[in-house]
Amino acid sequence: MVQTKSIQGYKLEGTPVVDIPVPIVGNLINDELGKVFLAKLNEKFRGNNQIAYIHEVNENNPIQFSNIPRNLYANQVIREETGNTHVQSPEEMVQYWDKLPEKSFTYADSSAVSVFPREGPNETLRKRVLDILGKDKTEIPLLVLGLGVDPLDNPDSFTFTETPYLKVIEAPYLEKDQKVKYDPKTQTIVPSDDDTGVEIWTPSDQSGLRRAYRLRDVVLGFWGVNLFDSVSDGRVPFFQNPQGSAENLDIRIEELEAERDKQRAEVDSRYKKALNFLKTGKL
Repeated sequence: MVQTKSIQGYKLEGTPVVDIPVPIVGNLINDELGKVFLAKLNEKFRGNNQIAYIHEVNENNPIQFSNIPRNLYANQVIREETGNTHVQSPEEMVQYWDKLPEKSFTYADSSAVSVFPREGPNETLRKRVLDILGKDKTEIPLLVLGLGVDPLDNPDSFTFTETPYLKVIEAPYLEKDQKVKYDPKTQTIVPSDDDTGVEIWTPSDQSGLRRAYRLRDVVLGFWGVNLFDSVSDGRVPFFQNPQGSAENLDIRIEELEAERDKQRAEVDSRYKKALNFLKTGKL
């Protein structure tokens, strides 16, 4: 019988082979960054209780009651405050689906809204987004990320604004309910070619401006029309990209693989030389 008691708890000392930070997904909590977001949100939307944060939240507990204007404003604030952190996009939700915390019992609005070709719910905001994009219509569904939000005189309203973080993604996969996956080559969501992937729900009439959010661990929803809707299960999901690691990680992996292949080739060459020496006595 092999005796293993003497090596239990052994910790190998050495140098990590990957020396860059890795991306992190999580939910915004009431810490230093969370407090800055809540303070700015309440200052900007004072009196509008559908957007201002009127709920109590304990220190270092998750910030709850996700809705579209809150999460879009959170995206802008945490980008400005950190430079390397933002509210998750729908693409990041799909890409890191299996790593998202609290997924089984929470929902979370993304940093995007979905804009469909036909007139429909939230039409004033739909036209506002198209105007920001310099369009009067769209032929295919769009995901519009990084919009800002401003209050209106009506305490129950808001409007979208342009920010430096604005990004538009043509999203033909939103034309129907289906399963999708993240394609690392194109860095976009694409329809799944088998029964794996993340389920998405879209409006059958392809109309209006709607939410783009994760509904528990069940589905990504692009059909919701109430942009203010929020309950305690809502989260502000963040993606942190330390030192550009999301872009650099694939490059670093390629470098490691090239280094591995080079070392294998050198070992193979030495092996062949040693074998030849044993057989012939010549190097």
